[in-house]
Amino acid sequence: MKGRRLSAWAVIALVVALLAGLASGLVLAEPKTYSGITYPHGDTAFADRVVDYLAASCVRNAYDDPEEALGPPDACGSDCLGCQGCSGCDTHAVALGFRLSHLDDRGYLIVEFVDNTLEDVAGDDLFIYITNGKPVEVEISTNGFSWVYVGIAEGCPAGIDIGPHTSPGDVFRFVRLTDVPADEDSSDCPGASIDAIGAMGEGEEEVFFGEASGGVAIQTTGQLVLDFQQASGDTLMILLDTTGSMGDTIGGARKIDIAKAAVSSVLDKLPSDSRVGLRAFARCDTNRLISPVDDPLTLTELKAEVDLLVPNGLTPLAYTLEQAREDVDSVPGLKTLVLISDGMETCKGDVIAAAEELADARYGLDAYVIGFDVGGNLAARDQLIRIASILGGTYLDAEDADQLSLALSIAAPLPYTITDSDGTVVYTGRLGDAGPGELETGTYTVVIDAVPPIVLEDVEITSDGTTRIQIGSVGGQVTAEVTN
Repeated sequence: MKGRRLSAWAVIALVVALLAGLASGLVLAEPKTYSGITYPHGDTAFADRVVDYLAASCVRNAYDDPEEALGPPDACGSDCLGCQGCSGCDTHAVALGFRLSHLDDRGYLIVEFVDNTLEDVAGDDLFIYITNGKPVEVEISTNGFSWVYVGIAEGCPAGIDIGPHTSPGDVFRFVRLTDVPADEDSSDCPGASIDAIGAMGEGEEEVFFGEASGGVAIQTTGQLVLDFQQASGDTLMILLDTTGSMGDTIGGARKIDIAKAAVSSVLDKLPSDSRVGLRAFARCDTNRLISPVDDPLTLTELKAEVDLLVPNGLTPLAYTLEQAREDVDSVPGLKTLVLISDGMETCKGDVIAAAEELADARYGLDAYVIGFDVGGNLAARDQLIRIASILGGTYLDAEDADQLSLALSIAAPLPYTITDSDGTVVYTGRLGDAGPGELETGTYTVVIDAVPPIVLEDVEITSDGTTRIQIGSVGGQVTAEVTN
C-alpha cells in the first residue's frame, strides 16, 4: 500500500469486511468466457469453498484434492480456457471415485459460492466442468442443509437449468455433486472428474458488511484532521461456548484454548475502563455469568477468569439467549453482543423463539454471531446464521485461530496509530473516538490494529482529490484497497 495519496478535503471511509454473506458494497468483475460460456461477473462466478468431500473407491492421491474444483477451469494445461482437449484424468480436477458394490458409499463433493450466487436466469444457470465424461448427480441448496435435486450433468461443460426445480427469486449458494454408479472404472480418477463449477448469479469480488464511516479532512492550511466515526457499543457482552466439543483440537490446539486466547487478545486492545460482560455456557439449565455488564470485572480480572474455563456439557443456545436478554436489560446505551459457538442447540430449547424475544426487546444491540469451526456442520452453521439474521446482526465464519481473532476484532472497535515520516508516533486512537485534531501536512503511516495489522504507508497529503479506503477480507486475511 505504498505511494497512496490523501488529498485536501479528502475523506477516508473505512469499510470492515469478512467472508460472509451480508453485502453493503460490491465491486463487479469483468465478463470472462470459458468453453463458450460467458460469465458476466468473470471468475467470481466459480465455487469458492469446499464444504465436504468423500472419495469413493480407487481414486489415486493425485486426483483426490477437492480444492482443485474451486475457481475457474484450469485442467488440460494452463492456457486452457475450459475443457478443450480434455479427456480422462487431470491433476487440476478432483475425482469422485466409484462404488465397488452397492454397499459402498457414493463419492460426493459439496462446494459453496462465497462471492457469487446461483439464480435462475435465461437459459442454463449452472455449469459443471467434467474432464472425463462421467455423469454426476446435481443438487443445490440455499443453506447447505436442505437440498433440491436438479438433474444429471455430463460433459465439459455440462449446463443445467435450475428453473423447473425452483421458485422465482430463490437464491442458492451450495452445490452437491454425487457420483452416479456405473460399471467398474479402472482409470486413475474413476467417477466424475470435476475441474470447476460455475454459476450464473449476482457476482461480487469482495463481500462487505458493516460500515465504519468518517476519515481524514485536510484543511486549506495544510492541516490534517482525522475524525473516525465508527459506531460502537458502550458495552461489549460476550457469550462464549465452553461445551464439550470445544475440547476438540484444530492444528494441535484445543478450540477452547484458541477461543480463550482470542478473547484475551481483544480484551488487551480495549480501553482499561471498558464495560465488558461475559457469559460462558455449557449446561442446559444453567450457565455462568463471569462478568455482569452492570458491574463488570476489571479487564485483568476478566482475563484471569477466562483462562480458567474448561470444556464440558451440552449446547444451550436458547437458554443462553434468554439469559443474555436479562444481562443487558438494565444497561443503557448501544450494546455490542458477540456469540461464539462451535455447534447447534442440543438442549431441546427453541432457539428461534429465544432470538426473536431478544430482538423484540429492542435493547439497541449490535450483534455478531461467530461460527467457530462449523464448516463441516451445516445444520449448526445454518442455525447460527438464523440467530444473526433475527437479531439483525452479522454472521462470521472462523475456521482457525487467526480467523477467530479477526472476527472478534471486527466486533470490537479497532485501535489505530499514526506515525510521521521520522517514525514518531503522533497519535494513537480507536475507531469511534474524536480523532487527533490537527496534524501538520506531510507523509504519514497509518496502522489499523486488525489481524493481521493493516499498514498504510507513505500517506501523502496534497491539495486536491478524494480517496476512499475499503478494508475487506480475502481468504480470512484483511486487505485494504485505495480508490480515488
